[in-house]
Amino acid sequence: MNPSLRLLPEERRRYRRHQFWSDHGIFREWFYANFHEMAPGVFRSAQPSPRQLRLWHKRHALRAVLNLRAPAPREPHYRLEQEICDATGMQHIVLHGFGSRDLPEKERLLAAMDLLTELPKPFLLHCKSGADRAGFMSVLYMHLVLQQPIAEAQKQLRLWPFGHIRHANTGILDWFFASYRQALGNEPGLTLRHWVERDYDRDALLKSFRPWYRLDWLTDRLLRRE
Repeated sequence: MNPSLRLLPEERRRYRRHQFWSDHGIFREWFYANFHEMAPGVFRSAQPSPRQLRLWHKRHALRAVLNLRAPAPREPHYRLEQEICDATGMQHIVLHGFGSRDLPEKERLLAAMDLLTELPKPFLLHCKSGADRAGFMSVLYMHLVLQQPIAEAQKQLRLWPFGHIRHANTGILDWFFASYRQALGNEPGLTLRHWVERDYDRDALLKSFRPWYRLDWLTDRLLRRE
């Protein structure tokens, strides 16, 4: 590890307090890490603590971590994760531009699709809760890389066991795939990548989506999805 990247003991304690209390780590560490193996060597989870990440690296020989949270090199969760990755030799790959209640710009989405084909296995992908962005990226991976039918791959966006709420504003992620499937029904053989390159209109999809606003308080205020 580069000595300049190593945290001082007091920094590490301060960052852990922040992660545990302010970043809702108490729930992820004590109750539900949302850790799942989607396919051999392909894992998804909520934001791991340093102890969890070390344990999963040891148990599953992880080679890389795909971090879907906004790149924030000064944020406690980022610094703690980077330190563990440096110490264990895992690649720490950060992919930004994805939200739980939003859709990515076309170029970011295409770049993410390319990245998924290059990830070294075994790997872990995660967001904050492991429910929405991790689910969206898992659908892409299962469909694009593992060639799973899109209807089957979409099972990575479910309430149980992942915690994804499709009727709230987080359902915009489901709407993306539903729109592709509608186009596929009209044009059999249309690939997801071709649809994104040719027909994906982020603004139009955002405007056409209608969530159940009564559930938005759950994702926005109680769960505080990013």
